[in-house]
Amino acid sequence: MEAVLSLLREKYSSERDIAPKLRPADILLVHTKNSLWSKLIRTATHCYWNHALLVYSAADLECGKDSPLVVDAKTNGIVALGKAGYYLDNPAKFDVAVKRFERDWFQAGIGHDLCISGRVCNLAANEAEFKLGSRAGDAADQLLRQATLILRFVRRKLFGSRPPPRLPWNLRLSEFKAFTCGGFVQWCYYRAVSRAIDDTGMENTRLREVLFNSRISGDVTPFGLLTTTPADLANCQKLTWKYILKDGRLSDYSQQAAAT
Repeated sequence: MEAVLSLLREKYSSERDIAPKLRPADILLVHTKNSLWSKLIRTATHCYWNHALLVYSAADLECGKDSPLVVDAKTNGIVALGKAGYYLDNPAKFDVAVKRFERDWFQAGIGHDLCISGRVCNLAANEAEFKLGSRAGDAADQLLRQATLILRFVRRKLFGSRPPPRLPWNLRLSEFKAFTCGGFVQWCYYRAVSRAIDDTGMENTRLREVLFNSRISGDVTPFGLLTTTPADLANCQKLTWKYILKDGRLSDYSQQAAAT
């Protein structure tokens, strides 16, 4: 019994330790354990992380809100708004890392307008779908989408890449289901900053600062943004590693950096 209680304490201490540290627009990178599909993603991208999601709102313990909300682009093509505890509270299934875009202009408000990080979160939340579907239907959608992505990957390896499709800039992510989870995060950052530039006259150079996909070297296209992977986010030097929750143990990168 004591061993069981010890495991429960370790499980529920994970989110309690990291939740107050999260900020809106933080990027969570996830390593999913014991999942064949996740292992295939990691093998294809040569990265430890196979999933990415965006923090929508931070925890507020004084208001009784003990779990941050995240916007999660799932493998079945659905964008969902849910609790971060699903990932943070399950160390037997997930390892989680936190990366943050720490430019001052990104966190500061513009006059009486919403800060850029808040714009990113709102754009992401606007794509969330509150859908009550059957488990069988969701599983079928997920398998079909996974098979499609695998076929595209194999075709690209065998026959080379094809010209990217001409996608309009005014598309909604909910209307375009072939994006990756990393692509969703990248799209939200880029489009939110782009709209802020149009609304406030902010410098155009800010757009290049929120390009996290190093494979985008020339003109930025919707297809280039949407094909961003968790590996691109993990390897991006513009995003700062903040925390990692591995096997239920929390490491603080900022403290490690200060000690060196």
